[in-house]
Order: sequence, then structure tokens, then C-alpha cells
Amino acid sequence: MSSAHSVENVPFSASIPTAAAEPPQGLKPWVSRLGISGIVCLAAAFGLSFLSSQERGYFFHAYLTQFAWVLSISLGALFFVILQHAARAGWSVTVRRSAEAAAGAIPVLCVLFLPVGLPVLLGSDALFPWVNRQTVLQDELLRHKSAYLNVPFFAVRAVLCLAAWWLLARFYRGLSVLQDATGDPELTRSLERWSGPALLLYALTVTVAAIDWLMSLTPHWYSTIYGLYYFSGAIVGGTAFLILLILFLRGTGRLDPRLVTVEHLHDLGKLLFGFVIFWGYIAFSQFMLIWYANIPEETQYYLPRQSGGWVWISIALIFGHLLIPMLGLMSRAAKRTPYSLAFWSIWLLVFHWLDVYWLVMPKATPDFAGFGGIDVLTAAGGLLVFSAAVLDRLAAASPVPVRDPRLSEALHFENS
Repeated sequence: MSSAHSVENVPFSASIPTAAAEPPQGLKPWVSRLGISGIVCLAAAFGLSFLSSQERGYFFHAYLTQFAWVLSISLGALFFVILQHAARAGWSVTVRRSAEAAAGAIPVLCVLFLPVGLPVLLGSDALFPWVNRQTVLQDELLRHKSAYLNVPFFAVRAVLCLAAWWLLARFYRGLSVLQDATGDPELTRSLERWSGPALLLYALTVTVAAIDWLMSLTPHWYSTIYGLYYFSGAIVGGTAFLILLILFLRGTGRLDPRLVTVEHLHDLGKLLFGFVIFWGYIAFSQFMLIWYANIPEETQYYLPRQSGGWVWISIALIFGHLLIPMLGLMSRAAKRTPYSLAFWSIWLLVFHWLDVYWLVMPKATPDFAGFGGIDVLTAAGGLLVFSAAVLDRLAAASPVPVRDPRLSEALHFENS
């Protein structure tokens, strides 16, 4: 990747096609179609949950799976945006607006969080056993953790996490779009100055959210790198979605191929390849230490995932989320071919969903018996609503930061 330079040393260049400064046309119909289709899918899944009380509990776990999945995609895009400013990267300027749009969908995700948070506030333990006061009173370990795992504190942490992500996404997208109008390089300096604290806030909130919304499903178990595990998957999912979004914009003529070239796709492919390996490293590190120690309090998390039908999901993740895409993305040609990148991005989005499914669903169905209609409908519904929100953000501004002081570096970027 290209080296970073200070803003003062990079001349402003507006040598891009005039049409590139205009918001992409024809996205609004896509927004309404995708959004309505997503809401219908989620409503249908909720309707299926009334077939039985068991299905209702299953629905909440399946809904949490899709929420954690689409949230991770948006958080992965947000990390990409902040990281580019922290590194003062020039190569990614023409790519960054698409990532800003994916991160900018967080307000919609705040609404999608309501079916997860409201049952907790109403005292339902459909997801989290520590919500039930009687369960806590009869369990010494839960009583010990009740200072943290309690409804009021859970609600406060959820609001703070969602608000932090919304503010970060708004700040980085807002100043970037403002610079399109003013051309003020001081805006870039502000984004860079705040990138360090922003990364710290991001790391803290993602860790807290992963612990609260996923790890506390099984409150007797804990991992000190659980937040990092969720983060690693989020970067894979966010990068894969970003690649598909850019290929969609290029393929439909809404993003000039001269602005995002094969060179940029190559670097995105390198990021995807690198974080696939990083995910595998974190997953192995978490498992290996627990397997080696062989402590009952710790192995209780992996035992259900190594028995019954879940063992096949575990094996599928080893091959489908790590080994196969690692080999598939290893070559230079694979990272420079749009069709290849699109294939592996779709592949990894699917297996990233399976990874989140593997985190959540063993609690709802210890004996895995296959995927059902609720799983398909919630996953499709969440992704469609999220995609609609992303396209809505894209339709509101230029597809690239047309007056970024490092635009010239992105336009002339070549891999060595």
C-alpha cells in the first residue's frame, strides 16, 4: 500500500470527471424496494414464531443472530474509515465514501436493536438468563456477576455503545461530505487528530457490546478475547460488504472505474485476505487455551459445539471461514479480478453469518437440526434493511470525496 503523507505536503487535485461529483442516480427506488422487502421478511419471521412457544424463543435468538451479523458489517466499515484517517492513507480516498455510507447505517441498526433490548427491559429472559431474578438468586455465580449483569446497567451500556457508534459515523461522514463543499484541508486534519481517541472508543464499545449481547447468553462462561473475536469477524464482514458495494456501483455505472480501479480492489482484497487469517488466529487462540487448560467452567462453552450437528458447523467454519478462502485469496490474480473478489466476498459474508449463528444458536437449539424458515427470513430481512440504509446514504452525496487533499494520490495509486 502507498505511504502516508501529511496534508500539507499533498496538493489538491480535482482532476476527476465532473459527473463524479454528483450523487449516484437511481438509488432511491432500490432503497424503498430493499427496505420494504426486508421489513416483510422480518415480519414473516416474527409471524412464524407464534406457531409455538418454542418457536418464539427460537425467533429471538435468530433475530439476535441477524442483528449481530449486520451490525458487525457496519462496525467493520466504521473501523475501516477511522483506520484510514489514523494511517493518513491516500490510496483509499476514493473507496472511503462507500465505507462511510455503510457505517452511516448505524441509526437504522439502533432501531433494529429494539427487539433485542425491549424484552430485556420488560423482564423477559428469552435471551439472557440473568434477566430472571429468581434464576440469579438461585445461582451463586450469577449473584456474583449481578453488579454488571443487571437490566438497568445493561440498558445504559447499550445506549452508550449505540450512541458512540452513531456519533463516530456521523462525525467522520459529516466532515467528509462537508469538505466536498468547502475544500477545507483543516477538516482532514481534524479527522486525523481524532482518529486515535476514536479507535480507543471503538475498541471499548465493541468489546462491551460483544460481551453484553453475545457472551452473556451463557453467563457462566467467559473469554478475555471474546470482543476481539467478534471484532475480527466484523472486519471480514465489513470488508467483504465494502467490496461488493463498490463492485455494484462500478457495475451499474454509478461509480467511474477510473476512480476505483483494479489497484484499489487489489488492496481491498489484501485487507480481506489478511483479516481472514487474523480471524483464524483469534479463533484458534481462544479455543487452544481453553482446550489445553481443560477446566470444566471453560470447556462448557465448546462441548455443545463439538457434539451433535454442531460439530459439523464447527468443521465448516474451519474450512469455509479460514482455510478455503485463505487459499482462494492468496494469489495476486484472485485479488485483482472483480468476479473472483465478488465470489469470495459473498462466500465470506455467508460464513461470517454462520460464525455469528454458531455463537448464538447453540443456546436455543443444543441439538442442531438444520436451518429453518425463521433463520432464512431474519438473515435476509436484516441484510435487506441494512442495504437499503446504506444505499440511502450513498444517494445523498458524491460517491467519492471530491475535494479531499489526498485525492490525487488515490487517483494515481498503483500497487508495487
